[in-house]
Amino acid sequence: MITKRLLPFVLLMLVFSGSIAQNRDYARQLIDSLASPFTFGRGYVNKGDSLAAAYIASQFEAFSLKAFSNDYFQPFTLNANTFPGLVNASLDGRHLKPGVEFAVSAASHADQGEYRIRIINRKTIDHPRRLQRLNKRDNSNHYIFYDIDMRAIQSRDTLRMIDSLIRNNVTGSRGAIFSRSEISWHAWSREMSEKPFTAVNILRDQMPRKPKTIALDIEAQWLPGYETRNVIAWIPGKSEPDSFLVITAHYDHLGMMGKETVFPGANDNASGTVMLIDLARHYSLPENHHDYSLAFMAFSGEESGLLGSKHYTENPYFPLETIKFLVNLDMVGTGSDGLLVFNGTTDSVRLEVLNTINERNQYLKELRVRGESRSSDHYYFHQKGVPAFFLLTMGSEHRHYHNIYDTREAVPLTKYNEVFRLITDFFDTF
Repeated sequence: MITKRLLPFVLLMLVFSGSIAQNRDYARQLIDSLASPFTFGRGYVNKGDSLAAAYIASQFEAFSLKAFSNDYFQPFTLNANTFPGLVNASLDGRHLKPGVEFAVSAASHADQGEYRIRIINRKTIDHPRRLQRLNKRDNSNHYIFYDIDMRAIQSRDTLRMIDSLIRNNVTGSRGAIFSRSEISWHAWSREMSEKPFTAVNILRDQMPRKPKTIALDIEAQWLPGYETRNVIAWIPGKSEPDSFLVITAHYDHLGMMGKETVFPGANDNASGTVMLIDLARHYSLPENHHDYSLAFMAFSGEESGLLGSKHYTENPYFPLETIKFLVNLDMVGTGSDGLLVFNGTTDSVRLEVLNTINERNQYLKELRVRGESRSSDHYYFHQKGVPAFFLLTMGSEHRHYHNIYDTREAVPLTKYNEVFRLITDFFDTF
């Protein structure tokens, strides 16, 4: 099941897993492994995704879950832009810390050199002649700093114009600079512009009023047709094995930006992945076997646009119409303020069941209902008629998202046990 090349890494991570305890303690051990430095942020640098997939498969194997094929893996390919080497930036001669003070946008090309900066601000936008003059200049060896607070702009036409200006690189610049109130990152790109272009997000309090130069040393590697894997296992039902309840979660995250900066993704989405594994452990016990079959699907490629779940719905292991219900888990590491139920308005009967269970047991402060959402891996199932909820916990105790601070030490698992029991109680109603 696990290749010899990956075995040492899996064994090393298993050391961190220790003995299996009930629910939250076991979840903590799993997060310590999945969000550890040994998985390189579960992205595509150093094959962090493959290491995480092998670890998940090792857990399925330990509980004697069945595979739909020769092993637990469903391979597929995607295109990924990665930054495995140098990622350095300096502004007016001052070195910026990657991941802390700046991040490179996903579709950026490699770049090396020092460049002058030209500025587009609201005055430029509001006076077309100024913009026309800038467009007429040769900007091919300059970076354009878009010194614009998009939140302060009310006009949709103006917002569309700015978006087009940036997206189409109307100025013909070598790259772009944006200031951000905090540094978050999206580490994927499904397509790249043929013309070299690099975009850099810089922490707002690090931006001089009128920056003059930016120096960059950025190495990028485009990986077309990169092979990654979904990890899928199942437990046959006691009396209706041809009907399925399904748990899904994406295990991939952002990976690395450069050789040192890791995005651990403890809440997004090691938390959902470990609850999936823990539920697999729970239902593997003879006393917890369900009448329906249960399938556990850990998807890759979610951060790349839900590619793993899309691939599965186009290549299912069993007919999608046999799925009685699907629960997707994405960022369930908090919970002090309750639980968001996306797709909740699409199935009022099942939502009422979920609400009744929660109110009877006082698991969570509230279940806040949301409508249809395409923001996680339930989406393509729902599009094909599979009844599904997407669960996400709410809580101010951990708000880190797509940054270097979403660490295994920081994620609190505040209402982990309660969400776990809400799901098992819910499945008991089928």
